Amino acid sequence: MAKESNAKKNKKVSVSPKSTKKASEMANVKKTLKSKDEETKKATIEKARRELHFDKSDGSDEITKLIKIVLIVAAIMLVFYIVTTVVTRKANAIRTVRSAATDKKAEIQYDSLIVGSMLNFDGTYYVLIEKEDDENLSEYQTLLQMIEANEEAPKIYTANLSDSFNSQYLGDEGNYDSDLSNFKVKGTTLVKVSDHNIESAYDNYDDIKGKLEEFE
Repeated sequence: MAKESNAKKNKKVSVSPKSTKKASEMANVKKTLKSKDEETKKATIEKARRELHFDKSDGSDEITKLIKIVLIVAAIMLVFYIVTTVVTRKANAIRTVRSAATDKKAEIQYDSLIVGSMLNFDGTYYVLIEKEDDENLSEYQTLLQMIEANEEAPKIYTANLSDSFNSQYLGDEGNYDSDLSNFKVKGTTLVKVSDHNIESAYDNYDDIKGKLEEFE
């Protein structure tokens, strides 16, 4: 009995080669599955990271595009404002110049008389009757401009003999009659009018210049 018992104890349990092979295959399968799971997880994480980065980049691109559009619109509005301002100022400047020219023209027309009506104003004033080819005419006109700055100077009108309405008053000899049907000048003449009558006349360079210089 004792021997039988010891024999049983010493007897080794034998393992089938097929069982060992199956166990090994199972271990390999589990290892493969585990490896695939890890690769899948890594791939999933990498994909998520790429998608997250894409979303951020896409959002950044959209913001950049929006900023560019805003800047372009702002630049167009600024250019439009500048052009509008320049055009408006230019139009106003032209309008001002034209208005000034019109006012000046009206003033010149008012100051330029027809000899036949030079006695129609009240008070005392002077009329410079100008002969167009007078070599001293520019000097007289310069004196008239200087006289305009003197508020105390008398009013001085002009009448040009080249005007068709005034040419009839040019003659060979001067006749300074207050009856204008007889009135004649032989050249540039400065006439003093007072109370609708011709008070005096200056018909040579020295006298005309001297009288005008008194009013500067």
